[in-house]
Amino acid sequence: MRLLVVYQHAPTPGAPGIYRHRMLLAELVRRGWDVDLVSSPINYMDGTVPEPYRGRSYVREEIDGIVHHWVRASAGVHRSFRHRALNYVTFAAAATTRGMRLPRPDVVWASSPPLSVASAGKLIARRHRVPWALEVRDLWPESAAAVGLLDESSRAYRVIDRVARSYARDADIAIVPTPGLVELVRGHGARNVALVTGAIEDRPPDPAVRARVREELGIPADACVFAYAGAHGVVNGLDMLLDAGELVAAAPADGAPIHLLLAGAGSAYAQLQARLADRPVPNLHLLGPVPKDRARELLAAADVGLHLLRPDPVFASALPTKVLEYLGCHLPFITTVPGLPSEVAAATSGDLATDPASLAAALRRWSHLPVAERQAAGDQAFGWGESQYGLAASVDRLEDALRSAIDR
Repeated sequence: MRLLVVYQHAPTPGAPGIYRHRMLLAELVRRGWDVDLVSSPINYMDGTVPEPYRGRSYVREEIDGIVHHWVRASAGVHRSFRHRALNYVTFAAAATTRGMRLPRPDVVWASSPPLSVASAGKLIARRHRVPWALEVRDLWPESAAAVGLLDESSRAYRVIDRVARSYARDADIAIVPTPGLVELVRGHGARNVALVTGAIEDRPPDPAVRARVREELGIPADACVFAYAGAHGVVNGLDMLLDAGELVAAAPADGAPIHLLLAGAGSAYAQLQARLADRPVPNLHLLGPVPKDRARELLAAADVGLHLLRPDPVFASALPTKVLEYLGCHLPFITTVPGLPSEVAAATSGDLATDPASLAAALRRWSHLPVAERQAAGDQAFGWGESQYGLAASVDRLEDALRSAIDR
């Protein structure tokens, strides 16, 4: 079987970010599939292009058995809404052109957002006269309205809504990464919907790495460390963490010292820097974007993960890749999102915090636990996560979905 995937923001080697698709696709390759992936080398965290790809319209590269086809798109994705729209359009055009020239696949998988990727997937599938699968990771235009990019009463919202529904109806199968999206995507008109979650890799913390990273950052061995590794965008609501850090500093607990690690970048990063320059938060380490290997080292040095998003009902049914990464690294986590994220947190000894005061209380609670109890909670979190989201089961579901589209 040959699969052609169109996914706009696959990270290049060493780039920051947690990427579930490469894990799933690499397992398909191990099962005998040939996989082509069309993507852009632009780093979504900061909008830059790594040196090996800079100034080149096309680069072919094999990673984990997956043949990556890097195509050029307009940069400056975080500069303005206009630049972001231009980025979406130019990638869709380049991806469509490249995808039509690749060997004929048995099925095309287009992963959205952005919704323009669905346009590329549909056109490529028509060119090769094969079925196509539409992955809906975020429901558009609802998600765009939730983060303030679109007004629900606007003409743009209505146009995008019609386009999204037409793609959902047209695709041979829709794939969603989280249970709550199943009925929502059916509501958009999808006839067949398959649930394919992310998968957990067992990455137990290395005591030597834990000690080294803490020493590099000046963090005591007995400190309780909370880590956030991901996008620093408006939607992430990282101001709540800064507010909670100020509350903890104003009324220190008698438990272990509390340290906060933030790694990543995004549209709100400059604002966070400005705020911390004006109002520093003790023991908060704003580390900026880091390579994926370094991000995992930071998680190895941590005791608890942080899953932070602005409150909005659209996120209540989502199971973010970040949560699975925390569980794979043997970390319980604190979430700010009621719904499925809080249910997973509760099942794995974690916490729900919906405002700065409750987040500060959760930080203090963990700081009072002995190191051994924190580690035991992390092992329990991994065990639960592996039983629910193991790699083999996730790829079984993906393979079944793709084969069902081909059979139809």
